[in-house]
Amino acid sequence: MSIERGQSIVEFAAVRPPQEHYDVAILGGGLAGLTLAIQLKQTRPQTSVVVLEKREGPAPLAAFKVGESTVPSGAHYFTEVVGMKEHLLAEQVRKCGLRYFPTANGNQDITKRVEMGPPIYPPHDNFQLDRGLFENKLAARARSLGVDIQQGARVREIELGGERHRVTFEQFDEETALTARWIVDAAGRASIMKRKLDLATDCGHHINSAWFRLGGGLDFEEWGADDAEWMARMSEPGIRRYSTNHLMGEGYWVWLIQLATGPISIGVCADPRFHPYEEINELDRLLGWLRKHEPQLAASVEQRQEDIEDFLRVRDFAYGVKQAFSTDRWALVGEAAAFADPFYSPGSDFIGYSNTFTTDLVTRDLDGEEIGERAGYYNDLYQRLFEHVMSRYRDSYPVFGNPWVMCGFLTWDFYINHVGAVLLFTQNRLTDFDFMQRADEDMGRVFKLNINMHKLFREWHELERKPRVPEMLATFPVLVSGLVGLVKDYPDDEALLEELRTQVRNAEAMAVAIFNQAAKVLPEPPPADRPINPYAVGLDPEKWEADGLFESPGITIEQARAAIVGLDGLWDSSLALAGGPPPGVGGGPPPGIAGGPPPGVGGPPPGAGGPPPGVAG
Repeated sequence: MSIERGQSIVEFAAVRPPQEHYDVAILGGGLAGLTLAIQLKQTRPQTSVVVLEKREGPAPLAAFKVGESTVPSGAHYFTEVVGMKEHLLAEQVRKCGLRYFPTANGNQDITKRVEMGPPIYPPHDNFQLDRGLFENKLAARARSLGVDIQQGARVREIELGGERHRVTFEQFDEETALTARWIVDAAGRASIMKRKLDLATDCGHHINSAWFRLGGGLDFEEWGADDAEWMARMSEPGIRRYSTNHLMGEGYWVWLIQLATGPISIGVCADPRFHPYEEINELDRLLGWLRKHEPQLAASVEQRQEDIEDFLRVRDFAYGVKQAFSTDRWALVGEAAAFADPFYSPGSDFIGYSNTFTTDLVTRDLDGEEIGERAGYYNDLYQRLFEHVMSRYRDSYPVFGNPWVMCGFLTWDFYINHVGAVLLFTQNRLTDFDFMQRADEDMGRVFKLNINMHKLFREWHELERKPRVPEMLATFPVLVSGLVGLVKDYPDDEALLEELRTQVRNAEAMAVAIFNQAAKVLPEPPPADRPINPYAVGLDPEKWEADGLFESPGITIEQARAAIVGLDGLWDSSLALAGGPPPGVGGGPPPGIAGGPPPGVGGPPPGAGGPPPGVAG
């Protein structure tokens, strides 16, 4: 008996039909949806949760989704809240921080560019994720906790009701429906609920992106391997590649993210006012764009075009949302709510924030509590967090081509990215309602300072554009204190609140010290002995009085410089502080834990990864 295999078709089918009713129906089984399902079951095990995921079968590895880099809030959420620390340390890339290379001399030689990034592994673990691998692990964990994952489910209609909402979906060519007390949209850019309820907003940031994965990885450090001084900047060779690396120029930045399963993710985010979408929206066009703007990278990629595994693109990727959480028992999480910009990798942070707020609202509601006041606060805090992040990106892409100003820009953000709300989230306090009433004012000060500082950087860029000596920017004590604050033990709420207050004082002093450097470009800088209001710094002297630049209480420039020792070294290396972090901080992964990918994983094939003969590097 012969079998005609060409006539046989493999079909997916539902493993088990869904129940008629659940406590929570999550639309979308990606990163946000799966982690929310796990968090709900861990917080309140009796909660019935269904995840409706349109994909059939497991997620493919590597060539899957963008969003591979975590920073402290997102990393804390995945490791400590969701409980995936063992997997992340064993099977994903432990990253060596964020690393930035502003533009210099046509970008022909990486060693001639300013570098900002840690010479050692930071004290707080962060990761670079193969999303397919991670989401498959999350799905297995969710199922083990009793989450019902229905694959091949395409949502067709949502009806918001009284005690029960109704979701109609198509699953393997059959229409099915279920009801749930809560509906949570975690469907990413499909934004099912946001479209239905007309919740979309324009966040004023219009940037395009395109990216691909290069099989076998790429160790860009080989471009500068013959420069002993450049190589000696790091505590050991080979760990730069395990940073989330950024190559920057006017109106754009390029990411290089090594994945544990072997490939490296390479992508560009570009402001269409400088780099039209049509220059990057096809693979050949993107490669041509790289030849023009990042020739050293282009040379490495072009000799290995057969290793390119995929090509993806997205136009005008940033957007906001009017409301994310409702007392009518619906919520939007992850990219179904809002998306800013991947420059500082905030995507996983907002998954953590929105999932944690949603979990708190859902579990309290299911236990019979009134949630109106909490829902109002969480909506307000979400919007403030989003604007705090968006202010760093909106109209900032032109500044990316100005190494002089970017020294201050990146240093400010390095500190701000580790303090304030980030500190409170890593200490699991954002849903401690009583605590947040005490902390909110100081957290809000960080938001206000940050928004105004990025206005200052844009003004500075318009007044002063010049290169910077190609050195690794030195760290200084206040920057290190921000990192250490994330891993310190706080014996009680008062100790944590005092740390937050110290962070505010440091940020205020840093704002005045950076303003002092920026104001040197003015014909008449402000007097060094006159107190400066750090919340009103700006470079238009005609507005100083009206904006309250000299209102009390303030900080004199000399007081600020004394508080932020070492900051002047950003622009004058003779003033930089020698040495590294304090004893016991950083210096590599903890004993027994490897930095970078799991053993034997990653790295380009033998003989690949560097530029061809005759290309600088």
